[in-house]
Amino acid sequence: MDLSLTEEQRDLRDAVRSLLAKASGSEAVRAAMASPSGRDDALWRQLTEDLGLTELSVPEAFGGAGATFAEVAVVLEEAGAALLPGPYASTVVVAEVLTRFGRTDLLPALGDGAVGALAQREPGDRSWPPRVGCVASRNACSWLLTGVQAAVIDGGAADLLLVAAVDGGVEALFAVAGDAAGLSRAALPLMDQTRRAADLRLERVPAERVGGPDAVAFARDVAAVAAACEAVGTARRALDCTVEHLRTRVQFGRVLGSFQGLRHRTADLFTAVEAAASTARYAAQVVATASEQLPVVAPLAKLVCAQALTSVAGEAIQLHGGIAITWEHDAHLWFKRAAHVAHTGGSPEQLRRQLAPAAGL
Repeated sequence: MDLSLTEEQRDLRDAVRSLLAKASGSEAVRAAMASPSGRDDALWRQLTEDLGLTELSVPEAFGGAGATFAEVAVVLEEAGAALLPGPYASTVVVAEVLTRFGRTDLLPALGDGAVGALAQREPGDRSWPPRVGCVASRNACSWLLTGVQAAVIDGGAADLLLVAAVDGGVEALFAVAGDAAGLSRAALPLMDQTRRAADLRLERVPAERVGGPDAVAFARDVAAVAAACEAVGTARRALDCTVEHLRTRVQFGRVLGSFQGLRHRTADLFTAVEAAASTARYAAQVVATASEQLPVVAPLAKLVCAQALTSVAGEAIQLHGGIAITWEHDAHLWFKRAAHVAHTGGSPEQLRRQLAPAAGL
């Protein structure tokens, strides 16, 4: 499989990178973090309504660009590099799931800047997910969800939620409108302040069935790949900034980058980031081609990329010295994003336990 970017993907990357460099610099990120919505609403409209980036992989017949998740991954990496505050990853995951499981009738609900979010248990979570009730009428069955789903990323702002709930003893995936009766949300602060989360409480909330256990598993895997792609972007940006610091900072009468020990450390980080980038890009191709490898590749990509970002973010603080612990520097934002990625959607230990049986180990 050729993992190099196509000409169209490079053009997409350059366009998104240029936009985010202008509109989502450090000051803009901090302003968005402090805003009620947790995002730059004007930038969000540009990304969604003007550029249609949340509908990249949606078929053209349903108002999308007709691209694949490989193109979505290009945008996710740039969003990670810019620490984009906003629900881009959550929304494209929801769009991918709806497209894959034929619920194209729900895709218009994600148009024009609407937000999607995925509400399901973390791997290894033993709590009970929401449960399904059915109210039968003459021609159909109306699904009603009751229960709690904790710490849903972007759940507070979601216009459309995909909720994993127990149906007949197994988990299934249901679509819930953000303004549905019986749905309440409570904001949940996170260590990574570029992210927003909410606890959801559902009391006989009307829902539409998207799919069974296979839909739940697919949604979890696509979310893991999206997180991996964003982690690569953040890691690459953190490493580039660290190398630039070592090239220009003078200590003991020498540029820091001239010390062999520091060169070795950054070389190791570069190797880790490039390996993570290849892993994430391969995983995105697997999503795009509907390969049966996804249950193995997705947790592996999340594991490799989260560990790479954790290593780079930690070393970036060390190599920047005292300036890295100031509020004005981005190093603490990289570190918080690394902690968020590492412990959302499965910790490294949980992912290894998930990966082993999927890989036949």
